[in-house]
Amino acid sequence: MSASAERILLHLGRSVRRPIEPRDIYFLEATGETTLVRLRSSRPLRDVRSLGEMCAVVAPFGVLRVHRNHAVNVSHIAEIRRRDSEADWEVTLAPPVNRVLPVSRASLKRLWAAFGER
Repeated sequence: MSASAERILLHLGRSVRRPIEPRDIYFLEATGETTLVRLRSSRPLRDVRSLGEMCAVVAPFGVLRVHRNHAVNVSHIAEIRRRDSEADWEVTLAPPVNRVLPVSRASLKRLWAAFGER
């Protein structure tokens, strides 16, 4: 596999593309018609594609949609726990991001399956 095959292109604008390694993605967040891509760095990048389009690109690299507004890289999940309501779940991402994101009930089975559980 060539080095370029291990990278994807973020579409930062009509005429700007930035190659990144998918393993560097911590999470994606829908922001209207665009998607914030949170990498290890503190400043997220904005891809002009929707979250659905981005998920199709990064799913083969372990990025899983866990909510209508969020997708996470399962390799950067530090903890999965119940929320205060006892019915809902959330994921905590590893440092340096340390972000807590909700998991929809519809996505919970896919999340467990990503870790080999039912």
